[in-house]
Amino acid sequence: MPKPLPTPSLPTGSGSRAQVDVNGWPAILGAVLLGTSGVLSFIIQPGIVQAYVTHLGLTEAVAVNLAGIEMLGVALATIFMAIRGVGFDWRHVVAAGLITAAAGDFGSLGGGHGVSFYGARFIAGLGEGTIISISFTFVGVTVRAERNVALYLSLLLTYGAFGLWYLPLFLSAFGLGAMFAGFGGLSLLALLTLPLLPRAYSAEAMANPEARQLPRSLLVVALGGVLAYNIAQGIAWAVLFLVGTGAGLAEQSVADALFLSQILAVGGALASVFLAGRIHRNTAIAFGILAGAGSIALLVGRPGMALFVVGVCGFNALWNFVLPFILGRVCDFDESGQMMSYAIAMQMIGLGSGPLIAAQLLDGTGYRAAELVCIALFIVSYGLLLLPIRRHAALRARAPRLG
Repeated sequence: MPKPLPTPSLPTGSGSRAQVDVNGWPAILGAVLLGTSGVLSFIIQPGIVQAYVTHLGLTEAVAVNLAGIEMLGVALATIFMAIRGVGFDWRHVVAAGLITAAAGDFGSLGGGHGVSFYGARFIAGLGEGTIISISFTFVGVTVRAERNVALYLSLLLTYGAFGLWYLPLFLSAFGLGAMFAGFGGLSLLALLTLPLLPRAYSAEAMANPEARQLPRSLLVVALGGVLAYNIAQGIAWAVLFLVGTGAGLAEQSVADALFLSQILAVGGALASVFLAGRIHRNTAIAFGILAGAGSIALLVGRPGMALFVVGVCGFNALWNFVLPFILGRVCDFDESGQMMSYAIAMQMIGLGSGPLIAAQLLDGTGYRAAELVCIALFIVSYGLLLLPIRRHAALRARAPRLG
């Protein structure tokens, strides 16, 4: 049998380190609240990108690139957490992440587009990535992972829906500085969740009856599929608002469409829970990824309002429907329990690099190139995931009661 991915050592001991049950509601609630604080900026990124254009006078490419700088910080933090994060007291790491995010947000109050502003958004991204990684890993290895991931997504998407809907009005009344100050204050407020969180736990203790150890090469392929999928998501999410306004739609109309898409995304996340025992996980992955590509295809060109609404709602609902299935299946490819951390790192790298790639594809004449690259990456991601999915199915058929 191929060797599993190495498992970093975890802090061990008794007393305070073992007092919190990772499957208990206090820990899950803390993780869900933390997850929302970690995506305060990202989940309303389309509106923030538009705000950089309208309030700071940046070009579309520069605005998207600025969002990418923040997401680069997110990606680097999640890489560190995947490699070394479990070796530390996680409450200390959470506290450091929240304080770092707040420092970046308060450092952004001056606005503008100089080096200091880029640096502040990068620092905020480092803190956000730390919180996202820990909170997602918390819920991802709990016994009822799909239910808890759906709760996680539901709260942050509800915030995202109302955030995107109200953002144009809020910025018109108070400006970007007030938004960043609010982000910073909420990050500091989230420090109150620390007592709810476990200091450490071992993912190896969470038995996964569907896990089969795949060769290292197929683990890399699976992570490549997660990466390609999330690069596509990052490209699309960064330019959606611009696609709408570029098609001649009013800013508030675009915000209304994105608000609706976030509401439906909550439904998509909850549907993954209700359908988890009724639909085969591999079927859900195929449908979610390929139909997501089709949703972006509807936005190519200059979509009217109706087509724009259908496209963005389909994209967002399918994204949050399929994500728990993808993460759950990828974790089945490795018996060490470490694939969730690596998959989250790939997710954040993809979401972080997506806006940077999108910025290079915007030439002022439209968004067709970005949309076509996004569609292609969806298809590539499914092709990559299909290889380990088939091998995993073969191993389960050969030894159905293994593990």
